[in-house]
Amino acid sequence: MQSIRDDAVPDSTLTGAANLLIMPNLDLANIAFNLLKAAADGLAIGPMLLGMSKPIHVVVPGVTARGIVNLSALAVVEAQKVAAA
Repeated sequence: MQSIRDDAVPDSTLTGAANLLIMPNLDLANIAFNLLKAAADGLAIGPMLLGMSKPIHVVVPGVTARGIVNLSALAVVEAQKVAAA
């Protein structure tokens, strides 16, 4: 919540709601991902690897054609950012 962040870090430049979950291990991450996917009316994209020097993503065995298109589009945008830098 914004109010908790404002209290904890008053000089933060972040605004709005967070859209990132950090889990202590892969099992909890998979459980949370599947719960959110079932409960929300959003589009799940991933898994994604962050922090690599070049864009890279993992395509899981059960991925749909639409999932491949989504991850490909994300990788293209990230590659363009790397090339422009």
